[in-house]
Amino acid sequence: MFRLLILFAYIFVSFNSTVSAQENSSKADFVAQFDRYLGSLQKTGNTKTFDLTAEATTLEFGGKKAVRWAYNGQLPGPVLRVQKGDRVKVKLTNKLPQNTTIHWHGVRVPNAMDGVPFLTQTPVKPGKSFTYDFIPQDAGTYWFHPHVRGHEQIERGLYGTLIVEDEYEGRYDQDIVWMLDDILTEEDGSVDDSFSLKFLDTGGRLGNILTINGDRTPTFKFRAGERIRIRVVNPSNARNYRLSFPNLNASIIAVDGNLVGVPQRVTTFDIVPGNRIDIDVKIPLDMENKTINIDNSFFHREAGGDAEEGPKTLAKIIVSGRVENSKTFPLPVHKTLAKWENALNIAPDFVFDFNTSFNLDFLWTDKGFTSFTINEKIFGEHDITQLKNKTFYRMRFNNGTGLYHPVHIHGVFFKVLARDGIPVDEPYFRDTALLDYDGSLDIGIVPADLGEWLSHCHLLEHAALGMKATVNVSD
Repeated sequence: MFRLLILFAYIFVSFNSTVSAQENSSKADFVAQFDRYLGSLQKTGNTKTFDLTAEATTLEFGGKKAVRWAYNGQLPGPVLRVQKGDRVKVKLTNKLPQNTTIHWHGVRVPNAMDGVPFLTQTPVKPGKSFTYDFIPQDAGTYWFHPHVRGHEQIERGLYGTLIVEDEYEGRYDQDIVWMLDDILTEEDGSVDDSFSLKFLDTGGRLGNILTINGDRTPTFKFRAGERIRIRVVNPSNARNYRLSFPNLNASIIAVDGNLVGVPQRVTTFDIVPGNRIDIDVKIPLDMENKTINIDNSFFHREAGGDAEEGPKTLAKIIVSGRVENSKTFPLPVHKTLAKWENALNIAPDFVFDFNTSFNLDFLWTDKGFTSFTINEKIFGEHDITQLKNKTFYRMRFNNGTGLYHPVHIHGVFFKVLARDGIPVDEPYFRDTALLDYDGSLDIGIVPADLGEWLSHCHLLEHAALGMKATVNVSD
C-alpha cells in the first residue's frame, strides 16, 4: 500500500512538472511572438511641441451658448499629429478651478508621463503647468484626457486626439477623426452638474444629446470613388456605439490604434468608452448625389429620464461629385500579429472579480451609497498586482454587478482570449475591452514597459466609485 501511494505521488508530481514545463514553453513562445509584433523603434530625431490650455470656455451648442471645459478653447480638443519615433513635448497649463492631468490613452509612454494623479505624477494645480515628454513607440489612433475627476472633466469637454502616423499616411483621399460623445444637458444648454460622488448614476452617465466632434447630426461631404480613413474615438462616460455604413464598403482596419490581422465588419463591433476603431470607407461610384445616414444601433437598457436610449442617427454623408481614379491599395493589415494559439490551455495567473458594496456611512461622509469593487476592495485598499516585464500572463475578469464594464489597463496592449468561457479569436490587440453583463473576460498580456500602472473600469462613474487597481511591472 505504501509503495502504491509513493507511485501515485510520483505520477502526480511528474504530471504537474510536465504541465508546468509545457506552460512555460508556451509562455516563452507567446513573448517572442509579441516582441515580433511590437517591432523596433527608430527615433526620428525630430521634436514636436504643443501647448494645451485647459479652461472654461463659452461655446455655442445646438443654438445655445453654454460654458464647457475645453483644451485651447475648442471642443473636441486639437488633433495632435506626430510620427512614430518623434519626441513629443506637450505643455499643459491648468486654468480650471480644479487640479487636472493628461493621460495619453493607449500610448506606451514612460510611467512618469502617464498622467495618473498620486500614482505617476503630482496633479497639476490651478494656475500651474506641466510638460509631458515622451516618444511614441507605436503608430495608431490614440486620445488624451484628464485622470482627475474624469467623470466630470471629460463630460465637461476635456478630450482630444493624438495620431501617430503610419505607413499609410497620405494614401487616403481624406483622413478624418470622429469623436463620438453624448452629453447630459439642462434646458438652457449647460452641462448637468450632478457630479457629486453621493449622487452618481451607478448605471453610468448617459447623455440626452449625441454628438460627433461636438456637433449634433453633422454632415460630411465625400465624392463618389473616394477612399476615406475615419478614426473613430469614444470619449463618452458610459455610452457604447455600434455603427452602420449602409451601401458603403466599410471595414475596420485598426482597433485601439493597432492594425488588425484580418479586416473586421463595422456593424458587429461595439465601441465602448475608451475604444478607437479606424474604418476604411470606399464610396461606390453609384452613390453619387445620394445621402447616407450613419446610425448608432446600440440600445442602452440603463437609459432613464431624458437620456437617449438609441438607436439614433449620428451623422449624414452627402456624396457630391466623383474622383477620376479611385485608390486601389489593399486593406491595411498587421503582417506579424501574435496569434497566441492554445493560450487558454494555460491556467489564469490572476482573477479579478468585479462587484459592488454598500456604504452605510454615506449619509455622513462624501461617499456614494454604492462602491464598485475589484476583489471586494476599492481603489487604495488593494495589494499591488506584481508583474514581470516581458512575461506572458492570462487574466480573468468576472462580472457580478449586473452592469457592463469597459476594462482598461494602462501601459499595455492585450488580446481577448475568451468571453463567458467561450474561446474567441480576435485578430488584433486592444487596450480596452467590454466585460459584459454578468459575464467573464479572459485576456492575455505581455507587459513591455516598467512602472506602476492603473487598471480600471472605463465607465467613468464606476472608476470614480472605486473600481480601480494598480499593477506594477518590474524586471
